[in-house]
Amino acid sequence: MWGDGERGSTSPSASPAPSASGGPASSAPGARICPACGARSVDAANFCFRCGAALPGSAEPQPAERRFTSILFADLVGFTELAERTDAEDVRELLSGYFALCRSTIETLGGVVEKFIGDAVMAVWGATRTREDDAERAVRAALELTRAVGDYGRASGMGALAVRVGVVTDEVAVVLGAAGEGMVTGAAVNLAARLQGAAAPATVLTDAHTRTLTVDRIDFGREIRVAIKGIADEVPAYPALRVISETGSGAAPAAEILTALVGRDAERDVLTASFDRVVATGRPHVAVVSADAGVGKSRLVLELRDHLDHVPMAIMWHSARCLSYGEGVSYSALSSAVRSRIGSVEGESEAVALGRLRTKLVSWTPANSTQLDDLDWMCERLAPLLGADADGAPLLTSGSAGYGRDEYFAAWSLWFERMSAGENAPVVWVIEDAHWADDGLIDFVEHLRRENPAPVLIVIVTRPELLVRRPAVGVGENTTLLELSPLDEESIVALIAGLAPELPRDVLHLLSARVGGVPLYARELLRSLVDDGLLEDTVQGLRLAPGISARMLADAEPPASLRVLIASRLDALEPGARLVAQLAAVLGFSFSMPALAAVSRRSPGDLAADVATLETRGILISITDPLSSERGQYVFSHPLIRQVAYEMQSRRSRSERHLATVDFLESAPDEGSRAAAVIAQHLVDALQLQTAPSASTESAARRAVHWLLAAADSARRLGAATAATRLYEQAIDVWPLANPAGRDADGRTVRDLEELAREVATSPVGT
Repeated sequence: MWGDGERGSTSPSASPAPSASGGPASSAPGARICPACGARSVDAANFCFRCGAALPGSAEPQPAERRFTSILFADLVGFTELAERTDAEDVRELLSGYFALCRSTIETLGGVVEKFIGDAVMAVWGATRTREDDAERAVRAALELTRAVGDYGRASGMGALAVRVGVVTDEVAVVLGAAGEGMVTGAAVNLAARLQGAAAPATVLTDAHTRTLTVDRIDFGREIRVAIKGIADEVPAYPALRVISETGSGAAPAAEILTALVGRDAERDVLTASFDRVVATGRPHVAVVSADAGVGKSRLVLELRDHLDHVPMAIMWHSARCLSYGEGVSYSALSSAVRSRIGSVEGESEAVALGRLRTKLVSWTPANSTQLDDLDWMCERLAPLLGADADGAPLLTSGSAGYGRDEYFAAWSLWFERMSAGENAPVVWVIEDAHWADDGLIDFVEHLRRENPAPVLIVIVTRPELLVRRPAVGVGENTTLLELSPLDEESIVALIAGLAPELPRDVLHLLSARVGGVPLYARELLRSLVDDGLLEDTVQGLRLAPGISARMLADAEPPASLRVLIASRLDALEPGARLVAQLAAVLGFSFSMPALAAVSRRSPGDLAADVATLETRGILISITDPLSSERGQYVFSHPLIRQVAYEMQSRRSRSERHLATVDFLESAPDEGSRAAAVIAQHLVDALQLQTAPSASTESAARRAVHWLLAAADSARRLGAATAATRLYEQAIDVWPLANPAGRDADGRTVRDLEELAREVATSPVGT
């Protein structure tokens, strides 16, 4: 019954009610501002009445959450010996530079340095906001540290320096708002430190989760086994060797399993028609492919690439992604397109890069043409995209150093025009992950669409956030907008059958229900089932492993990749909407507005904006079917979204919110008699989430037994023997907590319940 937990929570029952007028008591002396949503709260409040966040100066512990984070541990090798033979002041100066180098490297890649311990560094990705590429960032930072620290040691004149690094990705408890120490706790922290200790100098060791999340972009060595103190079996670890897909390269990930395109024929035809229009008109066209993560944007673009491979003409194809982190991110998708076209590679000198650029421009210029006169003008304005001109560096962070932006845009636009004319071919420029694009890049795309006279198809692949931020991107002349929805069930079944043709039809539908129309979820789920030994990969395709049932597939945990992806969607929400999603997750897969209002201690009108945001962002769906018994209620758009929103909360928070839900259900007219099993389950969940018995445990357990027995009796009367037996068995499990003396107020013992359970289990059906 008892499990591990974390200290601190944000409970709806702890939040003060709003003032009688329905708004905050903004005129109260000593009113404080909520750091999460900005609402003013009265001085006596510990939590914000609007969003539930802890207020500054609250006596309550800081709230905790459970998060899937990537943790990096790095340690200098041989530092003790170096310190013994080096003057103390020199050692201090060396360490100061080392710490500054570590912090800069980690923070550039979006990590947070949690602590320095002697000469060791601990950093975290995803502690306050989950990003889907947190694990990739952590491994990139680890590899960069091994290089940078070596260079630093050689430059310091004190001899060779090296670090060894461990990276682990797993669930931890995070104390929100903690500073300095104690922000992240859990077994993953210890494992990262142990892997670091097992790594060779100047190498990186990762755990299995990290490898699974990054194997498409990081090259790993063979698995090794590491003995960890306190763990009976050796732990598998994987040496990270190098980055194999440079940021912004646009290379298709290895995990992009290609099957026959399903459910997207119309969208494919629209996209290919956009290219045909570019060829026919000789003018630019923008095609925007918008959808949430995993719905099939990149797969549709790959279909365009395959189509163009069979077109009998030369086509200048470029593909690159926008960056969410690092230096020079503003025009990374354009920079990568230019670099790939001229054959430039990372790390080459300024002279070599500029030489490649000039050679390519000359090759596109007819002999004796007046176009030769402006080569210097173009090179000077294209050079910052190559990272070759130090003075142009601020440009890549959305500044406009050296020249005015109009001059840069004119030169970059001319690049596309000269390319198309010089190669006698239309140009395709695919911008992946455009939701991370800087406004400067989007401005250039609009300039290109409006001013360029060449046949250029610009394919913007984005999530809906970009269209919210820059709505004009998807409208206007020479623009096509494709908004992709999740696939229907039959299409998903066909997709899974293409990957696993030997699975029975009922298993295909079971898996389809788990992935909810999202192709990426289907692929990742199948991959994780193979990794866990539930499916076998054979020459005929995937099939059930020996001894594995369909039910075992249904109960398998969702893979870490999907949990991280969904958590990143939730973390992108405003704090108020995110909290509403978490509270709704406690209520269940479907819920009513009155229940949400009761648990959040906010009025339905006050909740309306946050609920509308969740609908707009595809988290919730309102049921409007007049024939549905649940009309007027809300459901989560996908079961995994509800599960992740639920599991992100601390055990204490979930337990208290389950109890608040029970209070509402018991007080609602006629709700209790119709929902005995639901009330009972909320109480059982609340008890299972508690870490140890408390003053309220016995009372909650008695309520649980009452409702479990009521639900069991109802099921028995309806002839549902299996359901009744299960409910009686749950009551038997809770009985000792409800009745420490062994008997209840009616004199019953647990043996009486056991006899009832046996009687129901052995009775004829319907009796």
